[in-house]
Amino acid sequence: MNEPVRLKKLFDLSGRRAIVTGSANILGPEFAAALAEFGARVAMVDVDGAAVRDKAARIAAEHGTEVRAFEADVTDEAAAARVVADVVAHWGGLDVLVNGAACKTPEYFKPFDDYPLADWSRVLDVILTGTFLFTKHALPWLEKSGHGAIVNISSQYGVVGPDPALYEGSWYLDQQINTPPVYSAAKAGVVGFTRYMATTLASRGIRANCITPGGVASGQNDVFQARYAERCPLGRMARREELRGALVYLASDASSFVTGHNLVVDGGWTAR
Repeated sequence: MNEPVRLKKLFDLSGRRAIVTGSANILGPEFAAALAEFGARVAMVDVDGAAVRDKAARIAAEHGTEVRAFEADVTDEAAAARVVADVVAHWGGLDVLVNGAACKTPEYFKPFDDYPLADWSRVLDVILTGTFLFTKHALPWLEKSGHGAIVNISSQYGVVGPDPALYEGSWYLDQQINTPPVYSAAKAGVVGFTRYMATTLASRGIRANCITPGGVASGQNDVFQARYAERCPLGRMARREELRGALVYLASDASSFVTGHNLVVDGGWTAR
């Protein structure tokens, strides 16, 4: 009789090699830490070199696995190719790619009527072009892995439209906030690109899935958080660490028959 496959083993990432882009942003360190906790070796990539080096050192110390930091702009194809080549040369391959890079430009929160083309182009470039470039250069190695997994990071506002009333008098750090049109467009593009990759890469043994987080508490003022809580069925914003489980599931063999899926982690926001 065949031994049953233990669930704990399916989630085990020991020996896996992973790249996480956007590793110094709100959720990137959580994703890197989750992979490291389950045994993966992790390459953390961010345009902020000092921040990503600091976070990589902390995660490595906490989880006792090798975590490397790379300073790179995800929109630079040469940089993307260099990071992937370095990871493969150092670890002998690549098993997991997490595309999570995003950015806020100088006029990111401008109203739609006044939205600058430069900001529109830069945000699209980081979120969509960055996802394309790292995927493009990772593909041969994910295929050789035998269990290659791509996990892209979208947003609830790539699935539903924002509620403008939520933002009246709302601030993030020192800026009055909204959801810019480019953010919704880019994050919706991530979902579409994920589905494209799922159907076209399946024959190469690569799975592609997406995580769609809801609002994550990260410095918004009390007015915003209270309004958000009123609209969210679970009555609050997400804690950063609550995205870790979704990432480990989609990166591991626990989801070996899952591809093209958008895993929504939003406290029920989009269920209404």
